[in-house]
Amino acid sequence: MSTKYFILTKSNEKHVANIDNDQIIHINRCKTYILPQNNIEYYSSHGLFESNLIDWTKQFGSNDKVFLDIGSHTGTYTIALYDKFKSVYSFEPQKMTYYALCGSVALSNAQNVSCIQCGLGSPEQVGNMNLKIVSNDGGGSSLHSTSNILREEEIEVKTLDHFNIDNIGFIKMDVEENELFVLQGALETLVRSNYPPILFESNHANEELFEYLQKTLKYRIVKISGCDNMFLAER
Repeated sequence: MSTKYFILTKSNEKHVANIDNDQIIHINRCKTYILPQNNIEYYSSHGLFESNLIDWTKQFGSNDKVFLDIGSHTGTYTIALYDKFKSVYSFEPQKMTYYALCGSVALSNAQNVSCIQCGLGSPEQVGNMNLKIVSNDGGGSSLHSTSNILREEEIEVKTLDHFNIDNIGFIKMDVEENELFVLQGALETLVRSNYPPILFESNHANEELFEYLQKTLKYRIVKISGCDNMFLAER
């Protein structure tokens, strides 16, 4: 037996016992996405960001394998794919974005998903670091130098190897220029899972990342058709 939820909203201005303007929202769909309000026009017109790519990734689903969503934001990949895998680990370091991820998981009754609030990186990055937040929707936040910083938030960084996850069938990684460092902290994990396919983002010619994948990890890299900045690394 599992708990299902509804959403109750109340006015800030009135006493908590006042129920005059309460709003109850009953969730009657299997998959529920909590999404940033400032992108509501896009979602209303087009649906989820990267919806075609998300559908394409379903081919990697396996009911006896683990899916890693590294840089999960509010969980679009997690919620779309959780029922295609035995279990899912979703990593999101930014506090409010992480809370939205947890809400999406709870409202979707996705019991095989574990949400983890931390950043992933290399052994040298382990500890507390400042995340540069550049948008009100939680997207684009980075550990690295960037422009138009709205604020900074201290986060904890660990290596993927720290979590001792194995039996991984697929990895999606979108960590705003920290992809190379995540891989450097994931060597034991990748070996244990026999080098699973990795979907990753690269917004520019990141030669160091591509060289590490190809020469050190022996992955073959394929550009995803129809996407300017998404690639698949596979062995």
